Amino acid sequence: MNQRRISRRSFLRLSGAAIAGGALAACAPAAPAQESMGEESAAAEQPAGIEGRTYTFWGLQYDPHVERYHMLADAFEEETGAQAVIEPQGWPLETKVISAMAAGTVPDVTCIMGKQLVPLLEQGALIPMAEAVFEPAGIDPDEFFNPGAIGAFFYDGNHWGIPVEDNNVGQAVGVRTDWVAEAGDEAGAIWSQGQELGWFDSFESVWQLAEMLQQTDDAGNVTVWGMNGQGWDNRTWMGIMRDLGQHWWDPDNQEFFLNSEEAMEALRLYVDVPIFERGIETHLDMHHMNALLAGRVAIGVGNNAMAGEAAKIDVQVESVARPPTTPGQDPLFVGEGGWGFEVPKQAENQDIGTAFLQFMCTYDAQYIFAGIYGGTMPAAVEVMYSDIYQGDDPVKSSVRRDVLVLPKTVYYGWGFGIPSEMERITSTAITQVRTGELQIAEACEQMQVEMVQHHAQWLEAQS
Repeated sequence: MNQRRISRRSFLRLSGAAIAGGALAACAPAAPAQESMGEESAAAEQPAGIEGRTYTFWGLQYDPHVERYHMLADAFEEETGAQAVIEPQGWPLETKVISAMAAGTVPDVTCIMGKQLVPLLEQGALIPMAEAVFEPAGIDPDEFFNPGAIGAFFYDGNHWGIPVEDNNVGQAVGVRTDWVAEAGDEAGAIWSQGQELGWFDSFESVWQLAEMLQQTDDAGNVTVWGMNGQGWDNRTWMGIMRDLGQHWWDPDNQEFFLNSEEAMEALRLYVDVPIFERGIETHLDMHHMNALLAGRVAIGVGNNAMAGEAAKIDVQVESVARPPTTPGQDPLFVGEGGWGFEVPKQAENQDIGTAFLQFMCTYDAQYIFAGIYGGTMPAAVEVMYSDIYQGDDPVKSSVRRDVLVLPKTVYYGWGFGIPSEMERITSTAITQVRTGELQIAEACEQMQVEMVQHHAQWLEAQS
């Protein structure tokens, strides 16, 4: 394990914070808990009724996740003596929790993506975090967590869970580095600058490199396209739009900007120029990561798992971040948040559930989950700089660049309706631009109209 272990005695003191008034200083960047707890009183040594009890734990029925659940539960048991009954569930988890509410079999801890919480929040099914978790843990969530991660759990003035990842799947640019080497010095110079900066310096650089890497046969037919970005379109497009100075949705004024000048310019940079102006991209029958791994494109734009997945099949891919719209400035991004832990209001062992979430506000707990897949996008700021992301091989270098742009990433937002419906509406319109079915202005107007309609229907359903 890395650093900052907390003793069992110290954590039990946290669990009894209402009695002892303790705070988990291990969550603060300055010092380990052992150094800041002060003298232990007799009352502070009491386990607050947690030791020896069991609690139910629901999470995704997916082997990498289940492995992390057991690792976290074992660490929590070591600190508190509370034992987890882990019951993995198939997707979607939120509907199973709603069914459990009706049956009176609600788990004590859940692990659900922030963006999937809308149905549970509409029913008031979760406990807010401020008094139950953040205050006794002694952390400021906006300082402890990256903005995209914590933003996925902040709705209607409250935080509703503890994030464990920040899933920014729209910011990476993956490149076939073996083909760069074959293309010559000019291509190598563009790529080297991107490696050094951590992102391409401009869209023009991406387009130029894609032109150099595109391959044709003797008849002039394209055999390998220069680039492709389809698959996670809305996150990439929203990030470019934010970089241009306009977020796609204003929750305070309940207003969409999907047909704004910035929205159209973002779609021009993302789709129109590479496909219709430069001829270095086309609409494919697969998303960009599969196309890159299959050797059908030289550059993939979007998903930050490209380098890791390529390494599994011995394909040479490394990634940097998407360029800024204004050269010389740091690029800005929009992400979809990620997984996190919640406590249902109907949980029978709510005290253990909140103690577990307090535990998730420690460096150690966040470090454990961040190690999934060999290193996922962490929720906690301090974990960004841990040994998980150190190393000079293409995968570690790529992941480290992905991680270091997390402070420049925000969650795509709340209050507009159902995230999956928003993703469908926006992705459909962007695909129609790719295929030539819609012009940019038509696609943006279509998105605006459909999202306004969806938002109105969603509000009506809530009333």
